[in-house]
Amino acid sequence: MKLIDYTVADFLTELSSDSPAPGGGSVSALAACNGCGLMIMVSKLSVEKKKFKTLDLKIQKSYVDGINQINIYLSEFKKLIDLDTEALNILMKAFKLPKNTDEEIEKRKEAIYKSTILCMDVPKKVLENSVKSLRIIENMIEYSNKNTLSDQGVAILMLYSAAEGAAMNVLINLPGIDSKDLKNQYLELVNNFIEEASKIKEKSLDKIKKLLY
Repeated sequence: MKLIDYTVADFLTELSSDSPAPGGGSVSALAACNGCGLMIMVSKLSVEKKKFKTLDLKIQKSYVDGINQINIYLSEFKKLIDLDTEALNILMKAFKLPKNTDEEIEKRKEAIYKSTILCMDVPKKVLENSVKSLRIIENMIEYSNKNTLSDQGVAILMLYSAAEGAAMNVLINLPGIDSKDLKNQYLELVNNFIEEASKIKEKSLDKIKKLLY
C-alpha cells in the first residue's frame, strides 16, 4: 500500500515508527501537497466571485493558467511522497549488499552511488517544484478572495517548508558523491532555489499581512 493512500492517522503512525522511512523527504513532499491543495481551494473560492470576473481577461487567464499548473505540481508531489521513501529503501538495501570479494565490493559501491543519486534527485524535484509553485502563488495573492488570505499564507509557509526540507535531504546525501563538480552543481542549485524561495516567502507574507489589517 502506498503512503499516499494511508489515512492521516496511519501515516502518522508509520512516520512515528523506528523505521527511517518515511522520513523528512516524504514529509516535505506532503507539506508541498498541503500548500498546493490550499491554493486550489483558494482559487475555487475566487474565480466565481463578481470581483474576479471584472478583472482584465488577461489577468483572469493568467490566474487560471497558474492554478492549472499548481494542480499539475500537486499530482507530482503526491507521487514524490512515495518515491522519496522508495529511494531511501533502495539505498538501505544497497548498503546491505555483500562485500566479501572485490567484485562484490565494486558492485555494492556502484549500487550505493546510484541509490545516493536517486535519494538526491527525488527531493531536488520537490525543491524545484515548490519554488515554481511559490512563484505562481506570489502573483495570485492580489486577485484571490480576500477572505482566504490566511489560507494563502499557510500555503506559502507549507511550500517554503517543503523547499527547505527538500534542500536538506539533498545536502545530507552530498558526502556520498565523489565528483567535486557534481557536488558543486547540486550545492549551487540548492542555494539558488532556497535564496529565491526565501525572498518570495518574505515578500508574499508581507503582502498578505498588509491586506489582513
